[in-house]
This record gives sequence, structure tokens and C-alpha cells, in this order.
Amino acid sequence: MRWLWPVPVIGFVVYPYLKRWTWLCHLWLGAVDGLAPVGGWVAVTGRLPWEAWALGGAVAFWVTGFDLFYSLFDVDIDRAEGLHSVATRFGVRGVFVGARVLHALAVVLLAAVGIGLDAGWWYWFGVIAVALLLAYEHALVRPGDLRRLDAAFFTVNGVISVVFFTFVLAETGF
Repeated sequence: MRWLWPVPVIGFVVYPYLKRWTWLCHLWLGAVDGLAPVGGWVAVTGRLPWEAWALGGAVAFWVTGFDLFYSLFDVDIDRAEGLHSVATRFGVRGVFVGARVLHALAVVLLAAVGIGLDAGWWYWFGVIAVALLLAYEHALVRPGDLRRLDAAFFTVNGVISVVFFTFVLAETGF
């Protein structure tokens, strides 16, 4: 499977240039990041069941949602330079709606993975923790009040990844 390494490299190289052509650049970044769990799954098991793709989709939606928040840091520069993003196309409110929808889809896909794998309580506690942390992230900022955007983007997303990993690790009994 080593021959697949160019796929994410190309994806990450292409990403920054997409803002010159399309506001869908955020979805591209999410999709490229979503390949990580899919690649990890196939590397460990040699198989690609639907649960692997659902987990990749959950990561893709999560990353795309928080990249929408991150785009708010650059919205004035993007507009001045004629670059494309959800923020320049749909405005700040559009970013918030998009991030909410994407984060809700991420939680739904994490739940689908749990159902597909017949996961135990630790996994489900992890999904609940992710849902609550994402709700908290969205409560930190509002379209008219971006003062806590740093905390929402940098801190909460770091906590989400560590917390979910911890619950999944507990689920494995490791």
C-alpha cells in the first residue's frame, strides 16, 4: 500500500490553490484529511468495509466544519484578494450554518460506525463527548461575536481529537 502515498500529498498541495477557483476548497481539505482513517484502516486490516469510509466521512465533515470557522480569520483578506471561500460566497452566517450541518453529519457518521461495528459503551461515550464538545464549540462563537474564535477553533478541536481517541482506546481494552 506504500504506493498510495502520493494521493494525500497531491491533495494537500492542491488545497491552497483551490481558493483561487472555488469556495469548495474547504470540502477538498476535509476529504483529504478524511482519507487518513481510511488509509489507516486498510493498512491494518487489508480491507475497506463501509465503516472505514463512514469514519473517513466523519473526519471529512468534522475537518470541513472547523475549516469553515478557520476561514473567518481570512475573510477580509480573501475578499480583498478575490479568493473564494464559503465565507466570501455565503457570508459569516453561511459559515455558521455550514459548520453546524457538517458537524452534525460528522456525529451521525460516528454513530453509524458504532452501529456497524457493534461498539460498546466506551465508544458511545466518545460519540456523545464529541457531540457535546462540538455543541460547545458552536456556543463559543456567534456570527456577530467572533472574540472566542481562537478557543473554538484551536482549543476545542484539539480536545475533541484527544477525548475521542481516549474513548476509542478504552473501547479496545488497550
